[in-house]
Amino acid sequence: MALPTSGKTHLTKKTYFDDVVFKGNANFDSSQFNEDALFDNATFQSTLSLTKTKYYKLFIRWYNMEGGLVYDDTAYMSLMKNFKDLGYFEDYDSCYFQYRVEHRGQPWPLVGGLDKPLRKCIDFFLEWFYGYGTRPFNAVYFSIAIIVVFGIFWRTIGVGGLDDVTGKDDKGWEKSDGIFDMLSFSTTVFLSGTKLFIDPPAIPKIKGRSRSIVKKAFIVERILGALFSILFFLAISGAVIR
Repeated sequence: MALPTSGKTHLTKKTYFDDVVFKGNANFDSSQFNEDALFDNATFQSTLSLTKTKYYKLFIRWYNMEGGLVYDDTAYMSLMKNFKDLGYFEDYDSCYFQYRVEHRGQPWPLVGGLDKPLRKCIDFFLEWFYGYGTRPFNAVYFSIAIIVVFGIFWRTIGVGGLDDVTGKDDKGWEKSDGIFDMLSFSTTVFLSGTKLFIDPPAIPKIKGRSRSIVKKAFIVERILGALFSILFFLAISGAVIR
C-alpha cells in the first residue's frame, strides 16, 4: 500500500498505520495526534518529516525509517524522548547517533571564531571513536589498530633485538623477541595508560636510538590507551548498562 502524506493533520483518536508502506515523502509537519499513533511494521521508503509534530506516543521503529528523518532539532529530540519512554533503547541510540551526525552538518550560529571548526572536528572524531557513546566496539577496534601499529613501531626501532639493553642488569631479565612478543609489549603499554589493571613496563633502552623519541612514543601510546579505555567504558555504560 502506498500512502504519501501531507502536513497539518489533526487526529483526535488513536491512529493506526500498521503495515503501511510510505513510498513518497511522509510529511506530518505541524500535525497533532491527541492519542497514540501506531506505525507497527510501517515502512518509510523516503523521508519522514516530523517538524512541529505533536503526539502522545508514536509507536514507530527507527529501522523502518529507510529514508531517514528530515532534520529538525525539536523533531529529533521529541523522537528520542519517545523512544526512551517506550523502552526502544536501540532505536534511541540510532536516532541519537544520526542526530549528532546531521547536527554537525548544520550551521552553528551561536558558535563563532575558531571554536566552530575545532568543535566540529572533535565531533567528527567522537563519531568514529565511539559512536557518540552508542558504539562501544568502535573504541575496541581503534584500540586493536593502535596496538598493532605501535607493536610494529617497537619492533622496527629494535625492541627485543640485539641492541635492546632494557633491564639487562636486572635479575631474571628476559629479552622480548618475535612479533607476538612485540604485540604483547604494545598491549601492556597501551593498557597501562589507565593504571587500573596493568603497571607500565620499563621504557625501552635501545642502542643508537634517541631516548627522547622512545620515551615520547611510550607516553603517546599510554595516553591513547587511557583515552580509548575511557571512551569504551563511557559507551558501555551508556549503550549496554542502562
